[in-house]
Order: sequence, then structure tokens, then C-alpha cells
Amino acid sequence: MTRRIGIIGGGILGSSIAYHLSLYEGVEPWVIEKNLIGSGTTARSAGTVCLLDDSLPEEFFGIRVLALQTYKEMERESPGSAGFVQCGTLVACPNAQVLDFVKKGIELSRKYGFSASFLESTEDIKKRVPDVSTEGLLGAGYTDEDGYVDATAISVTYAKKAAARGAKVLTGTKVTEVKKTGNGIRLITNKGDFDFDSVINASGPWAHQVDGMVSVELPLFHTKAEVFVLKPRKDVGAHVPIVKYPLFYTKPEGSRIFACRAHLTMSASKSEDSGIFDPDALPLSGGTDQNFLEFLTNEFLHNVPSWADSAVTNDYLAYRMETVDYLPVVGPSKVPGFVLAVGAGGNGVLLAPTIGRSIARLVALGSEDEFLRRFRYTRFA
Repeated sequence: MTRRIGIIGGGILGSSIAYHLSLYEGVEPWVIEKNLIGSGTTARSAGTVCLLDDSLPEEFFGIRVLALQTYKEMERESPGSAGFVQCGTLVACPNAQVLDFVKKGIELSRKYGFSASFLESTEDIKKRVPDVSTEGLLGAGYTDEDGYVDATAISVTYAKKAAARGAKVLTGTKVTEVKKTGNGIRLITNKGDFDFDSVINASGPWAHQVDGMVSVELPLFHTKAEVFVLKPRKDVGAHVPIVKYPLFYTKPEGSRIFACRAHLTMSASKSEDSGIFDPDALPLSGGTDQNFLEFLTNEFLHNVPSWADSAVTNDYLAYRMETVDYLPVVGPSKVPGFVLAVGAGGNGVLLAPTIGRSIARLVALGSEDEFLRRFRYTRFA
């Protein structure tokens, strides 16, 4: 007997879950997406896939490796399907804490077979990013094997692969109610009612709204992802890597620079950083805070001086759904048949392959792996 599984949300998490579920016999995944596949926060993702990064604890380094390997393989199979651009990453070390983290990341990278190195000399650092100020730096970590992806392209690729294996993908379909019905769950939508054996909440910044439909309460809130795309007056060069500092990071976009505040610098106690917002009210562009641009300019003046003299060519805002420990909530909820894949925050691209695989195994086989046990909702009890 085929089991029907509803997935609310067609972003990178929902699409990955659908694809991994489609690999199991006797399971029919249904993606229910209110807009288009890969829209929402996914479409506004920086898409960085970096080995040297502090947004996930070191114990989960394997998650980074799986994401990087998955997207590279996806790109090899069909160029453009992941939009992977290998540009490398330079992580500046302005203090001992970052230095320690970077050196551990380099050790782990090498353990997994990647090349990563620690740059001590001014010459070596400026060889990668000529405009970086090395004053006060203790060095920098560098790897040339990672880069960034197109999160929307990955979502579409996952959804297409799932559909080819029998999954149903419904777009323009908004869930208005979630009802428990006997042994299953019914989704009430603007395009009719759908009955499922289980439902997975992978709705990104709408997660708290969907959870509320079945009275599931989690410590979720939004943080702001404010992005500025800048055109420096001085040519940045053709081979600039992703550049990471404790308070901000950048990635190359041709002759432009994508700049965003570091994920973990957002404070749950500051209204200018976080709160409960309405993702449906986001403008297509703009919505950013002038204070952030001033903060970013100041950071550039101290760290990459020539980039401070830049024109803003685009800016936009996204909302990330976070938990109080900035880690996801994945696995069963207190409501039988209602499964959680929420709170990925700024790590959706990194987490998508692991969450897809683990949730599929849980739903199809009833098997809860170590990843799911680590991120159950009960840790907030």
C-alpha cells in the first residue's frame, strides 16, 4: 500500500526531502508550495558552501562535506543544475578565538581529503585578496575547493528528480489549515483538500504559522538577512574568493560584491535584528536598514578599505526562521504524523542534503538517526 506524504514548502529543504523520499518504494511524496519551487528565502540565499565557517559546530563538519560533495556531483551530472561556482574561501583571523576555530577547520578539511591551508604572511593573504588590510590579522584560513551555489536551481533540480520518480509537485497551492484526521493529516488549501499519512513542515520562514495550525509551539523567531550588492569603484579582480570576517561575509558576483551580516551575529533580544515578521510582506527589493549599510561600510573601511568606496546596485531583505540555539528542529513533533524540518536559519543550503536523507529515512522506514536525535524538539522542554 502506497503511503502519501505531504511536504509543506518547496524550498531547498522541502525539495530535498521530496527527492530523498522518492527513492523509497511505497512512498508518494507531495510537495505543496504556495508560490514557485525555490522561491521564498531560498531564492534570496547567498548559497555559500564553505568548509571554513562557524555557523555549524565542528561536530557537524560532515554535514558541510556532504553538502559540498552533493552539489558538486549535481553540477557534474548536469551543468547549471546546482549553479556551483568554485571560488574558494578566505577567513580572516583578527583574534585568537577565530584563529583557533580556523585551525581546527583546516585540520578537519584535510582529514576529509580537502586541501586547506593557514596563511601567515601578508604576501600570501594579499595574493588571494589584494585589497584586504592585514593590519592586526593573526593570519587567515584558505581553501580553494568550495564556493557557492544557486539554491533555487538546486530546489528545482531536486523537485524534477522527485517528479520523475512519481512525486507530485503542486505550486501556487497555499495551505490554510492543517487538520488531524484519524490516522492521517488533512491539508486544506486554496486548490482543495488533500489527505496524507504524514505531513512534513518545511515551510521556512512560515514555519511558525504552519506549526500553529496544529498547536505545535516551538521557540522560533525570525532574523533579518539584509543583503547589499555593491560595485566597488576599484576593479575587484576576476578571482576573488568568498571572504569571511567575524561580523560579515562577502561573495563575488562578477565585478560586484554580495555582502551580508554574519548569521550568528543576530541577537534574539534586539528588535533591529529579530522578531516575528510577515514574510508575505517582503518587497522584491529594498526593505533593508540604512544602519546596516553604515555598519558594513565601517567594516570595509577597517578590513577591506577599497570596497568601502562602492555603489549599491541592489539590496534586499529576507527572513530566516531561527531557534534560540540557532540550530534546526528536525524529526517527529508531539502531533502524530506531523514532522518538523524547521529553524534552519542561514544554514538551509548546508543542511538540505542531510535533512532530506534523514527525514526520508524516518518517514519511510521509521528509523531515527543520530542527526534527528540531536535536533529533536524535546531539547527545548
